[in-house]
Amino acid sequence: MNKKQNILFFSNLFGKKKLHFYLINLKGIKAFQQSYLRRRSRKTNINIQVVKNTLLKKSLKLTKNTKFMEIIPLIKENTTLLWSTDNKETAYLLLKFTKKYELSIKEVFKLAISEENLFLGEKGFKYLINMKSKKELLTNLIANLGFSIRKTIFSLNRIFLLLCNLKNQIIYKYENKKNS
Repeated sequence: MNKKQNILFFSNLFGKKKLHFYLINLKGIKAFQQSYLRRRSRKTNINIQVVKNTLLKKSLKLTKNTKFMEIIPLIKENTTLLWSTDNKETAYLLLKFTKKYELSIKEVFKLAISEENLFLGEKGFKYLINMKSKKELLTNLIANLGFSIRKTIFSLNRIFLLLCNLKNQIIYKYENKKNS
């Protein structure tokens, strides 16, 4: 691909809302470590690509998204871009990678853009690891609502059975008085 095609490709890529982006620095990382990261990312459907900063900055400017405009000054040195549809998987891959090779998150992780939020540095990375995605939150909400609905239906069923039992007792007493 030529420069214009690369710029358009990344600009379109950043325009997709369901993707999560991580910018990392692999400067000083040995070839076998990079190879491990690439293999693991392929297995987990995470795309990884080294990008030139000027091309990355130009493609971010093309998106005209204010979130992306904020990160342009932060793009320095060697930049590798990771993107995927699953935020957690990418964060766990980086965490596992840094632990395996005894690297600090600080030296590898630059920033992430996930669910239209910007995460910077070590604190941002820790937040990403612990953060629940919108999908997880919705799943929990639906599960809790389902539990509450089931509990309510169960309670209503018990009330119905009690009322039926009370009705039967009243009918029984009324019939006994009539027969006596």
